[in-house]
Amino acid sequence: MVKIFRAANKVVRPLLASRFHKPLSGRLMLLTYKGHRTGREFTVPIGYFDWDPGTVLAMSSQLGWIPSMREGSAVRLRIRGQDHAAVPTVVEDPEEVAALLGEFGRRKGPKAAKGLMLGLPSDRQPTDDELRTAAAKTRFVCFRMEPERPSR
Repeated sequence: MVKIFRAANKVVRPLLASRFHKPLSGRLMLLTYKGHRTGREFTVPIGYFDWDPGTVLAMSSQLGWIPSMREGSAVRLRIRGQDHAAVPTVVEDPEEVAALLGEFGRRKGPKAAKGLMLGLPSDRQPTDDELRTAAAKTRFVCFRMEPERPSR
């Protein structure tokens, strides 16, 4: 599965960085960050959801990039062809993840929650038990976009 994602990323990454981003950029963004062990810069496409004004939410069941999202570490996001500086907050506590999943279902609807592929129902709001079970499979990162600084 990792090989498939790497191969797909080789196509998706340049597409999201180009002027031809529109078919993918409603659901995928580019995340650029420094690796927590090597300090090397990485750019990866990840799924995202608009959340609150100036905030996007991403989710992953894989560790991959999550350990590098230390509190306060600045990252860059490319969303819908626009670059943004952002600060990530990792949400790993199962109760907090379950609460976010519940709020996600209320805001986006049961079909969108089902699309997260965590076993949530598509025809109704999930029960607390279903949310806790799903929360054990994932973690969220909330990216707060920094306001643009005026140029001098």
